[in-house]
Amino acid sequence: MKSSIAIGDCRIVLAVALALGAGAALAQDGNDVSADARMHAERGLQAAADFPGYASLCDLDMTFRNVNLPRTGQAQAREATSGNAASGADAASSADVAATASERAARPSTPPAQVFDNLFFVGSASVSAWLLGTEDGYILIDAMNTNEEARSIIEAGIIELGLDPTEIEYLLITHAHGDHYGGYRYIKDTYDPAIVMSAADWQLASTLGEHPRFGFPPDEDVSVTDGDQLQAGTTTLDIIVTPGHTPGTISPAFTVYDQGQPYRAMLWGGTGFNFGPNYEQMNDYAASANRLGEIAMQQNVQVFLSNHSRRDGSLDRIRELNERGPGDPHPFVQGEELLAVFDVLEQCALAQAARILEGDL
Repeated sequence: MKSSIAIGDCRIVLAVALALGAGAALAQDGNDVSADARMHAERGLQAAADFPGYASLCDLDMTFRNVNLPRTGQAQAREATSGNAASGADAASSADVAATASERAARPSTPPAQVFDNLFFVGSASVSAWLLGTEDGYILIDAMNTNEEARSIIEAGIIELGLDPTEIEYLLITHAHGDHYGGYRYIKDTYDPAIVMSAADWQLASTLGEHPRFGFPPDEDVSVTDGDQLQAGTTTLDIIVTPGHTPGTISPAFTVYDQGQPYRAMLWGGTGFNFGPNYEQMNDYAASANRLGEIAMQQNVQVFLSNHSRRDGSLDRIRELNERGPGDPHPFVQGEELLAVFDVLEQCALAQAARILEGDL
Protein backbone atom coordinates (compact mmCIF):
# COMPACT_ATOMS: atom_id res chain seq x y z
CA MET A 1 0.00 0.00 0.00
CA LYS A 2 1.35 3.45 -0.93
CA SER A 3 1.27 6.48 1.30
CA SER A 4 1.20 10.07 0.08
CA ILE A 5 3.25 11.23 3.09
CA ALA A 6 6.60 12.73 2.21
CA ILE A 7 9.06 10.87 4.40
CA GLY A 8 11.85 13.00 5.77
CA ASP A 9 11.82 12.24 9.44
CA CYS A 10 12.38 8.88 11.13
CA ARG A 11 9.61 9.64 13.64
CA ILE A 12 7.16 10.07 10.77
CA VAL A 13 8.36 6.81 9.24
CA LEU A 14 7.68 5.06 12.54
CA ALA A 15 4.23 6.61 12.88
CA VAL A 16 3.24 5.67 9.34
CA ALA A 17 4.58 2.13 9.70
CA LEU A 18 2.65 1.64 12.90
CA ALA A 19 -0.44 3.14 11.35
CA LEU A 20 -0.24 0.85 8.35
CA GLY A 21 0.17 -2.14 10.65
CA ALA A 22 -3.02 -1.15 12.45
CA GLY A 23 -4.92 -0.67 9.21
CA ALA A 24 -4.66 3.12 9.37
CA ALA A 25 -3.29 4.44 6.11
CA LEU A 26 -3.99 7.23 3.74
CA ALA A 27 -6.22 6.24 0.85
CA GLN A 28 -4.38 4.16 -1.73
CA ASP A 29 -5.21 6.55 -4.53
CA GLY A 30 -4.53 10.13 -3.53
CA ASN A 31 -7.06 11.32 -6.12
CA ASP A 32 -9.87 9.57 -4.22
CA VAL A 33 -9.82 12.02 -1.33
CA SER A 34 -9.63 15.77 -1.06
CA ALA A 35 -6.41 17.67 -0.51
CA ASP A 36 -7.78 18.88 2.85
CA ALA A 37 -8.39 15.31 4.00
CA ARG A 38 -4.89 14.23 3.00
CA MET A 39 -3.32 17.28 4.66
CA HIS A 40 -5.05 16.69 8.00
CA ALA A 41 -4.35 12.95 7.88
CA GLU A 42 -0.66 13.59 7.28
CA ARG A 43 -0.55 15.97 10.24
CA GLY A 44 -2.37 13.47 12.41
CA LEU A 45 -0.02 10.63 11.53
CA GLN A 46 3.03 12.79 12.17
CA ALA A 47 1.69 13.60 15.65
CA ALA A 48 0.97 9.90 16.26
CA ALA A 49 4.65 8.89 16.52
CA ASP A 50 4.33 8.53 20.30
CA PHE A 51 0.65 7.54 20.22
CA PRO A 52 0.31 4.70 17.68
CA GLY A 53 -2.92 3.49 19.27
CA TYR A 54 -4.71 6.51 17.81
CA ALA A 55 -3.19 6.46 14.31
CA SER A 56 -6.02 4.36 12.88
CA LEU A 57 -8.31 7.39 13.27
CA CYS A 58 -6.56 8.88 10.23
CA ASP A 59 -7.49 5.95 7.97
CA LEU A 60 -8.95 7.62 4.88
CA ASP A 61 -10.49 4.32 3.78
CA MET A 62 -12.49 4.08 7.00
CA THR A 63 -16.10 2.99 6.76
CA PHE A 64 -18.35 4.81 9.21
CA ARG A 65 -20.84 2.82 11.25
CA ASN A 66 -23.29 4.32 13.70
CA VAL A 67 -23.81 2.71 17.10
CA ASN A 68 -25.85 5.66 18.38
CA LEU A 69 -29.01 4.69 16.50
CA PRO A 70 -32.16 4.14 18.59
CA ARG A 71 -32.91 0.53 19.56
CA THR A 72 -36.09 1.17 21.55
CA GLY A 73 -38.53 -0.42 19.12
CA GLN A 74 -36.40 -3.54 18.75
CA ALA A 75 -36.00 -3.82 22.51
CA GLN A 76 -39.75 -3.54 23.09
CA ALA A 77 -40.41 -6.23 20.52
CA ARG A 78 -37.90 -8.58 22.17
CA GLU A 79 -39.35 -7.88 25.60
CA ALA A 80 -42.89 -8.55 24.42
CA THR A 81 -41.79 -11.82 22.85
CA SER A 82 -39.66 -13.08 25.73
CA GLY A 83 -41.67 -11.69 28.63
CA ASN A 84 -38.57 -11.69 30.82
CA ALA A 85 -36.81 -8.36 30.61
CA ALA A 86 -33.64 -8.36 32.70
CA SER A 87 -33.59 -6.56 36.01
CA GLY A 88 -31.29 -6.29 39.01
CA ALA A 89 -28.22 -8.48 39.33
CA ASP A 90 -29.98 -11.13 37.23
CA ALA A 91 -29.44 -8.85 34.20
CA ALA A 92 -26.10 -10.57 33.69
CA SER A 93 -27.85 -13.55 32.11
CA SER A 94 -29.46 -11.35 29.46
CA ALA A 95 -26.55 -8.99 28.93
CA ASP A 96 -24.14 -11.87 28.37
CA VAL A 97 -26.29 -13.74 25.89
CA ALA A 98 -23.56 -13.41 23.22
CA ALA A 99 -20.77 -14.61 25.50
CA THR A 100 -20.84 -18.27 26.46
CA ALA A 101 -19.04 -19.62 29.49
CA SER A 102 -16.34 -21.14 27.29
CA GLU A 103 -15.78 -17.84 25.47
CA ARG A 104 -15.42 -16.01 28.77
CA ALA A 105 -12.98 -18.60 30.03
CA ALA A 106 -10.87 -18.16 26.89
CA ARG A 107 -10.43 -14.43 27.38
CA PRO A 108 -6.88 -13.46 28.35
CA SER A 109 -6.52 -12.52 31.98
CA THR A 110 -5.32 -9.00 32.75
CA PRO A 111 -4.26 -8.60 36.38
CA PRO A 112 -5.43 -5.50 38.21
CA ALA A 113 -2.73 -3.00 39.00
CA GLN A 114 -2.00 -0.03 41.22
CA VAL A 115 -0.80 2.60 38.75
CA PHE A 116 -0.51 5.56 41.14
CA ASP A 117 -1.00 5.97 44.87
CA ASN A 118 -4.68 6.73 44.19
CA LEU A 119 -5.38 5.22 40.73
CA PHE A 120 -5.96 1.55 39.97
CA PHE A 121 -6.48 -0.34 36.70
CA VAL A 122 -9.32 -2.87 37.03
CA GLY A 123 -10.14 -3.50 33.37
CA SER A 124 -9.22 -5.92 30.61
CA ALA A 125 -7.05 -6.02 27.52
CA SER A 126 -9.88 -4.55 25.43
CA VAL A 127 -11.83 -2.16 27.63
CA SER A 128 -10.56 -0.29 30.67
CA ALA A 129 -12.04 0.50 34.04
CA TRP A 130 -10.22 2.79 36.45
CA LEU A 131 -10.70 3.20 40.19
CA LEU A 132 -9.73 6.63 41.48
CA GLY A 133 -9.44 7.57 45.14
CA THR A 134 -8.43 6.36 48.56
CA GLU A 135 -10.02 4.36 51.35
CA ASP A 136 -12.14 7.36 52.29
CA GLY A 137 -14.00 7.23 48.95
CA TYR A 138 -13.62 5.99 45.36
CA ILE A 139 -14.86 7.00 41.93
CA LEU A 140 -15.14 4.09 39.48
CA ILE A 141 -14.68 5.20 35.88
CA ASP A 142 -16.72 2.95 33.56
CA ALA A 143 -18.32 -0.45 34.10
CA MET A 144 -17.07 -2.52 31.12
CA ASN A 145 -19.30 -4.67 28.88
CA THR A 146 -21.48 -6.79 31.14
CA ASN A 147 -22.51 -7.55 34.68
CA GLU A 148 -20.36 -10.68 34.55
CA GLU A 149 -17.29 -8.56 33.73
CA ALA A 150 -18.21 -6.12 36.49
CA ARG A 151 -18.23 -9.03 38.92
CA SER A 152 -15.31 -11.13 37.68
CA ILE A 153 -12.96 -8.33 36.55
CA ILE A 154 -13.81 -5.02 38.24
CA GLU A 155 -15.00 -6.25 41.63
CA ALA A 156 -12.54 -9.15 41.74
CA GLY A 157 -9.69 -6.80 40.77
CA ILE A 158 -10.57 -4.27 43.45
CA ILE A 159 -10.64 -6.98 46.08
CA GLU A 160 -7.42 -8.55 44.81
CA LEU A 161 -5.70 -5.19 45.26
CA GLY A 162 -6.80 -5.15 48.88
CA LEU A 163 -9.29 -2.32 48.40
CA ASP A 164 -12.84 -2.03 49.67
CA PRO A 165 -15.47 -1.77 46.89
CA THR A 166 -18.11 -0.69 49.42
CA GLU A 167 -16.36 2.70 49.40
CA ILE A 168 -17.28 3.36 45.74
CA GLU A 169 -19.35 6.54 45.89
CA TYR A 170 -19.72 7.24 42.17
CA LEU A 171 -19.76 5.21 38.97
CA LEU A 172 -18.84 7.70 36.25
CA ILE A 173 -19.83 6.44 32.80
CA THR A 174 -17.76 8.35 30.27
CA HIS A 175 -20.31 7.91 27.48
CA ALA A 176 -23.49 6.03 26.66
CA HIS A 177 -22.05 3.01 24.86
CA GLY A 178 -22.62 -0.48 26.18
CA ASP A 179 -18.95 -1.40 26.51
CA HIS A 180 -18.73 1.25 29.22
CA TYR A 181 -22.11 1.02 30.92
CA GLY A 182 -22.81 -2.73 30.44
CA GLY A 183 -21.79 -3.78 33.96
CA TYR A 184 -23.45 -0.92 35.78
CA ARG A 185 -26.32 -2.99 37.17
CA TYR A 186 -24.08 -5.34 39.13
CA ILE A 187 -22.11 -2.42 40.56
CA LYS A 188 -25.29 -0.50 41.40
CA ASP A 189 -27.13 -3.42 42.97
CA THR A 190 -24.11 -4.56 44.97
CA TYR A 191 -22.60 -1.26 46.15
CA ASP A 192 -25.21 1.42 45.35
CA PRO A 193 -22.98 4.21 44.02
CA ALA A 194 -24.52 7.16 42.21
CA ILE A 195 -24.47 6.60 38.44
CA VAL A 196 -23.12 9.67 36.63
CA MET A 197 -23.35 10.71 32.97
CA SER A 198 -23.72 13.99 31.12
CA ALA A 199 -27.21 15.27 30.37
CA ALA A 200 -26.70 14.74 26.63
CA ASP A 201 -25.67 11.12 27.08
CA TRP A 202 -28.51 10.36 29.47
CA GLN A 203 -30.73 11.47 26.60
CA LEU A 204 -28.85 9.21 24.17
CA ALA A 205 -29.08 6.29 26.61
CA SER A 206 -32.84 6.73 26.83
CA THR A 207 -33.15 5.91 23.10
CA LEU A 208 -30.92 2.84 22.97
CA GLY A 209 -33.13 0.15 24.42
CA GLU A 210 -31.86 -3.35 25.16
CA HIS A 211 -28.70 -4.61 23.50
CA PRO A 212 -28.24 -8.38 23.09
CA ARG A 213 -24.85 -8.24 24.79
CA PHE A 214 -24.84 -5.13 26.99
CA GLY A 215 -28.44 -5.27 28.20
CA PHE A 216 -30.42 -2.13 28.99
CA PRO A 217 -28.64 1.19 29.60
CA PRO A 218 -29.08 2.69 33.08
CA ASP A 219 -32.02 4.88 33.97
CA GLU A 220 -31.07 8.50 34.57
CA ASP A 221 -29.46 9.12 37.94
CA VAL A 222 -26.93 11.95 38.41
CA SER A 223 -26.58 14.34 35.49
CA VAL A 224 -23.47 16.54 35.23
CA THR A 225 -22.42 19.36 32.99
CA ASP A 226 -19.10 20.86 31.95
CA GLY A 227 -17.28 22.36 34.92
CA ASP A 228 -18.96 20.22 37.58
CA GLN A 229 -16.93 18.21 40.08
CA LEU A 230 -17.33 14.87 41.79
CA GLN A 231 -16.04 14.65 45.36
CA ALA A 232 -15.41 11.27 46.99
CA GLY A 233 -13.70 11.65 50.33
CA THR A 234 -10.55 13.69 49.64
CA THR A 235 -10.64 12.91 45.89
CA THR A 236 -11.88 15.49 43.39
CA LEU A 237 -12.64 14.76 39.73
CA ASP A 238 -13.33 17.56 37.24
CA ILE A 239 -16.02 17.02 34.61
CA ILE A 240 -15.05 18.14 31.12
CA VAL A 241 -17.69 17.47 28.48
CA THR A 242 -16.15 16.73 25.08
CA PRO A 243 -18.88 16.23 22.44
CA GLY A 244 -17.90 14.06 19.49
CA HIS A 245 -17.80 10.33 20.08
CA THR A 246 -21.22 10.83 21.64
CA PRO A 247 -23.09 14.11 22.17
CA GLY A 248 -22.01 14.30 25.81
CA THR A 249 -18.80 12.31 26.21
CA ILE A 250 -17.02 13.11 29.48
CA SER A 251 -13.22 13.40 29.54
CA PRO A 252 -12.43 13.75 33.24
CA ALA A 253 -9.38 15.43 34.76
CA PHE A 254 -7.96 14.66 38.18
CA THR A 255 -4.76 14.59 40.21
CA VAL A 256 -2.79 11.40 40.75
CA TYR A 257 0.13 10.84 43.12
CA ASP A 258 3.33 8.86 42.75
CA GLN A 259 4.79 8.31 46.21
CA GLY A 260 3.17 11.58 47.18
CA GLN A 261 4.30 13.53 44.11
CA PRO A 262 1.23 15.03 42.38
CA TYR A 263 0.63 14.90 38.62
CA ARG A 264 -2.33 16.15 36.68
CA ALA A 265 -4.09 13.47 34.61
CA MET A 266 -6.75 13.38 31.88
CA LEU A 267 -8.75 10.56 30.37
CA TRP A 268 -10.06 10.92 26.80
CA GLY A 269 -13.59 9.67 27.21
CA GLY A 270 -14.51 8.42 23.74
CA THR A 271 -12.29 7.69 20.78
CA GLY A 272 -13.75 5.94 17.72
CA PHE A 273 -15.61 7.54 14.82
CA ASN A 274 -18.52 5.12 15.12
CA PHE A 275 -21.29 7.71 14.94
CA GLY A 276 -21.88 7.60 11.20
CA PRO A 277 -20.72 10.06 8.51
CA ASN A 278 -21.87 13.05 10.55
CA TYR A 279 -20.00 16.20 9.49
CA GLU A 280 -21.15 18.35 12.41
CA GLN A 281 -20.33 15.71 15.01
CA MET A 282 -16.91 15.11 13.47
CA ASN A 283 -16.16 18.81 13.77
CA ASP A 284 -17.43 18.76 17.34
CA TYR A 285 -14.93 15.96 18.02
CA ALA A 286 -12.08 18.02 16.55
CA ALA A 287 -13.10 21.09 18.56
CA SER A 288 -13.27 19.03 21.75
CA ALA A 289 -9.78 17.63 21.17
CA ASN A 290 -8.44 21.12 20.55
CA ARG A 291 -10.09 22.49 23.69
CA LEU A 292 -8.90 19.62 25.85
CA GLY A 293 -5.36 20.12 24.55
CA GLU A 294 -5.51 23.75 25.64
CA ILE A 295 -6.77 22.76 29.08
CA ALA A 296 -4.04 20.12 29.33
CA MET A 297 -1.40 22.74 28.55
CA GLN A 298 -2.86 25.19 31.09
CA GLN A 299 -3.01 22.53 33.81
CA ASN A 300 0.38 20.98 32.99
CA VAL A 301 -1.20 17.58 32.40
CA GLN A 302 1.48 14.87 32.37
CA VAL A 303 -0.64 11.70 32.40
CA PHE A 304 -2.93 10.79 29.50
CA LEU A 305 -5.29 7.83 29.77
CA SER A 306 -8.02 6.14 27.77
CA ASN A 307 -10.89 3.78 28.49
CA HIS A 308 -9.49 1.33 25.92
CA SER A 309 -6.10 -0.06 26.90
CA ARG A 310 -5.01 -0.68 23.30
CA ARG A 311 -5.40 3.01 22.56
CA ASP A 312 -3.23 4.45 25.33
CA GLY A 313 -0.86 1.49 25.71
CA SER A 314 -1.72 1.24 29.39
CA LEU A 315 -0.97 -2.49 29.64
CA ASP A 316 2.55 -1.99 28.27
CA ARG A 317 3.06 0.87 30.70
CA ILE A 318 1.83 -1.28 33.57
CA ARG A 319 4.40 -3.93 32.64
CA GLU A 320 7.10 -1.22 32.64
CA LEU A 321 5.80 -0.03 36.00
CA ASN A 322 6.18 -3.52 37.44
CA GLU A 323 9.85 -3.49 36.39
CA ARG A 324 10.52 0.03 37.63
CA GLY A 325 13.58 0.41 39.78
CA PRO A 326 14.35 2.96 42.51
CA GLY A 327 14.73 6.39 40.96
CA ASP A 328 13.32 5.32 37.59
CA PRO A 329 10.71 7.63 36.03
CA HIS A 330 7.07 6.62 36.18
CA PRO A 331 6.13 5.17 32.76
CA PHE A 332 2.72 6.89 32.75
CA VAL A 333 4.22 10.35 33.37
CA GLN A 334 5.11 12.18 30.15
CA GLY A 335 6.52 15.57 29.27
CA GLU A 336 5.41 18.08 26.67
CA GLU A 337 5.20 15.33 24.04
CA LEU A 338 1.90 14.36 25.67
CA LEU A 339 0.20 17.33 24.02
CA ALA A 340 0.72 15.72 20.60
CA VAL A 341 -2.08 13.25 21.29
CA PHE A 342 -4.61 16.07 21.09
CA ASP A 343 -3.20 16.98 17.66
CA VAL A 344 -3.72 13.37 16.55
CA LEU A 345 -7.33 13.41 17.71
CA GLU A 346 -8.07 16.82 16.20
CA GLN A 347 -6.31 16.34 12.87
CA CYS A 348 -7.72 12.86 12.24
CA ALA A 349 -11.23 14.15 12.95
CA LEU A 350 -10.69 17.08 10.57
CA ALA A 351 -9.45 14.63 7.92
CA GLN A 352 -12.61 12.56 8.24
CA ALA A 353 -14.78 15.68 8.26
CA ALA A 354 -13.18 16.74 4.96
CA ARG A 355 -13.94 13.30 3.49
CA ILE A 356 -17.57 13.57 4.58
CA LEU A 357 -17.93 17.10 3.20
CA GLU A 358 -16.58 16.05 -0.18
CA GLY A 359 -18.51 12.80 -0.24
CA ASP A 360 -15.29 10.72 -0.33
CA LEU A 361 -16.79 7.78 1.53
